[in-house]
Amino acid sequence: MKLLRHTSALRPLLVGVLLALTALPAAAADVDSTKTVDHSGDVYIIETRHRLFPDFLQVDTVGFDQPFFIGEEEWKARIILFNPHLGITTEGKGLQMSDTLYNPAARIRVEQADTLVQESWAFHYVDAPHYRRTDLLGFKLLDFKVAAQYIPAPDKK
Repeated sequence: MKLLRHTSALRPLLVGVLLALTALPAAAADVDSTKTVDHSGDVYIIETRHRLFPDFLQVDTVGFDQPFFIGEEEWKARIILFNPHLGITTEGKGLQMSDTLYNPAARIRVEQADTLVQESWAFHYVDAPHYRRTDLLGFKLLDFKVAAQYIPAPDKK
């Protein structure tokens, strides 16, 4: 009985949280439909790791859409999108939640002989690269310098 009393006391709070969460996607922009941004002068430091070779580590400093080679130049990668505040829906669709640098991420495309091998996110605020089930490569956005159109995130207290 005690648990039921506490649960019913939390009901207004839970309803408020649910309403806030359902409002988020309406305010967010679909990543594929974001406005065109000038990325000339942007610099990204990308860490690359390999799922099958845990000792493999490569760090590259690249510009937006500038190709960089992974390993012995078999795979060519490039940053095709930068999202200052990435949100991902339960269906796996990426959203740009705002122009503030709350959860910056870079979308990286990997090709071999002009054939798509993998496309995945390099997250900035994650300790290790993220691997999807089918990915061999994992990326991390170690650091970045982007244009002034993005709003710096406020310092945490």
